[in-house]
Amino acid sequence: MSLREEKKAATRRAISEAAAGLVLEGGIGALTVARVSELAGVSPRTFHNYFADIDEALLEFLRAVFLEIAEQLAALPAELSAAEAMERAITESLNEDGFDLYSAATLVLLGEQAKTAARIPPAEEKVRELTDPLVSSMRGRVPGATRFDAQVLLNAYGIAGGTAIKEYLALPEPRDASDGRALVRRAFEVLRDVR
Repeated sequence: MSLREEKKAATRRAISEAAAGLVLEGGIGALTVARVSELAGVSPRTFHNYFADIDEALLEFLRAVFLEIAEQLAALPAELSAAEAMERAITESLNEDGFDLYSAATLVLLGEQAKTAARIPPAEEKVRELTDPLVSSMRGRVPGATRFDAQVLLNAYGIAGGTAIKEYLALPEPRDASDGRALVRRAFEVLRDVR
């Protein structure tokens, strides 16, 4: 990759990260091209050179997060079950500052807001393109799993993890990441105990 291509990729990443950061801090209502541009250190014109609109910038960020989590799951020991792997991916994303930006915790929080606030919901093929790496990674953990099976598991794990993350973020500050990890573990215990 040339230096110019690297700079363009870095600008694109900075814009999409700024959009995600604003949503995470202030909700979808805080999101404007002007605010994203300012946070990313670019002009609104530059924003539009890279993205048609805010939704596209958020989708770019989500694509990167899905890929990162898929890689995290694939790198975990093979002897972990699908639930154990996802639980670990979520608990490892929690730290004393909250959670890693490119993590399952972010995906849960941002994905929920992006779905409800998108001016035009993404087409099914776009959603499939975004989620394919994670679905494939999950299928690799569950022998014989179909795409449908992996999607069901990911949705269940996402709800469990999301519930725990939201509960953790509702705790008074300063929060202790070990409390968040305990909530995630408990959420996955509940899933395993359901008959």
